[in-house]
Amino acid sequence: MPDISNPPAAQLPFLEAVKAAIIVTDQSGIITYWNPFAQELYGWPSKEVLGRNILEITVGAGTEQDAREHLSALSDGKCWSGEFQVRCKNGEFLTALVTLSPMLDDSGVAIGIVGISQDLSSRKQAEAELQTAHAELEKRVRERTAELASSNQSLQRLSGQLIRAQDDERRRIARELHDSTGQVLAALSMTLSQMQKDSSAANARKFEECRDLIASAASEIRNLSYLLHPPLIDEVGLASAVAEYVQGFQKRSGLAVQFEISRDVGRLDGNREITLFRIIQESLGNIHRHSGSSTAAVKIFCRENEIVLEIRDQGRGLPGSSDGQSNAGVGIKGMQERLRPFGGTLRITSDGTGTLVQVVLPRASSSSLVADQKA
Repeated sequence: MPDISNPPAAQLPFLEAVKAAIIVTDQSGIITYWNPFAQELYGWPSKEVLGRNILEITVGAGTEQDAREHLSALSDGKCWSGEFQVRCKNGEFLTALVTLSPMLDDSGVAIGIVGISQDLSSRKQAEAELQTAHAELEKRVRERTAELASSNQSLQRLSGQLIRAQDDERRRIARELHDSTGQVLAALSMTLSQMQKDSSAANARKFEECRDLIASAASEIRNLSYLLHPPLIDEVGLASAVAEYVQGFQKRSGLAVQFEISRDVGRLDGNREITLFRIIQESLGNIHRHSGSSTAAVKIFCRENEIVLEIRDQGRGLPGSSDGQSNAGVGIKGMQERLRPFGGTLRITSDGTGTLVQVVLPRASSSSLVADQKA
């Protein structure tokens, strides 16, 4: 066993090259070896520390008690490893990862201590900088998320306002067509009738052709006015408006449509009724244009405090994902935007045997009804 009281460098050449502070003491803590990296790390040259107690060199007042407890445990043959604030020659402290191990003789008696320490200051600093950067990143992410949420809310409000403005404009145009253009055509038809009485027989057929054209134009204007905004929805409500629309749609499209509405649905606020009406319009149009189905069924009923609209067909289905969920097109996006202000949901399931469009629309509370009317 080499003499640990003053091991020559020749006996411990590998310790001289290790990039870790290696300190050897006897059982009482007197320093017997101090490698070059310990001098580099702590600032003490070996000639100034050899023969002195380790507690005087590297331990501060605040950590002396902990150090003594570690040394006491080492005397019992135990090892210790952990972070420790080591005092340097200039009085500053650095954080080091310290491992203390007892040196035992052949009989197992502790005769010294080997301490190996590595500087954690740079790592601690890097961790602190990383934590600061992470906190700053999280802050920016939160700020950006809040900005996006605010922008999304603004876009949703704008989308709702545009839809309401579109419905209002449709209502205005429908009334103009009915009240103005329609009345002009009616007056023109009456004038032609008066002129026909005074005309010669040669012009009678031309007058009749003009009347037929006027009648056709008036019919088209009535249809266009109705499609722009059904007057019954304002006067008597959703049930009558949908029933009349379905009747006209069957004549125009040849599609057999079954319509059913529960009596307990009652009147809804105007915005909700026009929302459901437009969704029925869009859905029946899609069935007629794309599904290949000869039939469709429209059902409106109550479920707790919700209104449920279901539209079914027996067509070829819509292109969609493997789970049966349909990919959303422009029309479907429009339905979703109409439902969004009311907290409604749209679900479309489709396969080779047909498609189901299901809308769930919460009934308006008294406060939301006032808000809708103001909007």
